[in-house]
Amino acid sequence: MMMMMMMMMVFSGVLQVMDSSGVSPGLLHIKLLTLVLMLCFSLLCGFSPVCVMMRRATRFSSDPGSRHRVLSLASCLACGVFLASCLLELLPDFLNHMRDTFSRLHITLHYPLSEFILAMGFLLVFVVEQMLLAFREQTSDVSLEKQALVDPHRSRSSLSSCAVDAGLRVFLLLLCVCVRAFLEGVSVGCQRERLLETCVTLLLHKALVAFSLAVRLTHQALRRTLVAGALLLFSVSCPAGIGTALALEGLMDGPQVQLVRCAVEGLTAGIFINVCVLESVWQESGSHRIHKVAFLLTGFALVTAVLFSKV
Repeated sequence: MMMMMMMMMVFSGVLQVMDSSGVSPGLLHIKLLTLVLMLCFSLLCGFSPVCVMMRRATRFSSDPGSRHRVLSLASCLACGVFLASCLLELLPDFLNHMRDTFSRLHITLHYPLSEFILAMGFLLVFVVEQMLLAFREQTSDVSLEKQALVDPHRSRSSLSSCAVDAGLRVFLLLLCVCVRAFLEGVSVGCQRERLLETCVTLLLHKALVAFSLAVRLTHQALRRTLVAGALLLFSVSCPAGIGTALALEGLMDGPQVQLVRCAVEGLTAGIFINVCVLESVWQESGSHRIHKVAFLLTGFALVTAVLFSKV
């Protein structure tokens, strides 16, 4: 119901833009179609792996090792998708937007501001994690901490710390992909040239990201309601960006808005590098190394092929 109300608000705003702005109806129809297809396609690709895992839960319950192996390989595929999205799309787009924005403002930078913003996003994750761990260490029992030093098995404190760390990284991953999807939607809403090619590429890329996000959330053994809510939030992010750009036509190209967007993109890229490159890639090391590397490279190659279609 909330989704339907949001879609009705977006369409009402778009219809007002159609009447008041000078945007050609052809471009507006393409953007509207992309908005609807983006929502439906993201929901379909996001909930498909969740439904498959739910249907095969009975089969995997008799063989937990098989379920863990399948989820681990699928998670490596998702790692490859996120890695390619970060290094080949998010990072270059941020650097290009920073260069174009300061060029339009006729400002010459003598300080690596882009790299500084990336470092702030990267270090933000590290600082928050260490603060949470320090807080848990202060509130935990001293005897349990001493036992954890000599006991080879995990204690309750270490399990709770791992749970907090995993929850933080899942939240940051969801935040990064949603912010990125919203900004891409804004770009599509403001674009006037090569719109059809960009929309097709964006549809394919968001489908891969939605599938990968669903796999990562399922691999973390989250509750189904949390997984469904996260996938719904991601699916709405890009259409919301398109609707926002259409409703605020002419206001998204201001220098202040572009500076804020560059700052958000830089922080998001830094967080994404920490969450994906350092955590998602290395945590899947262990048994079946060759298979995991193959799946990771497959995910990387899929995003590379989609991005190559822009050329």
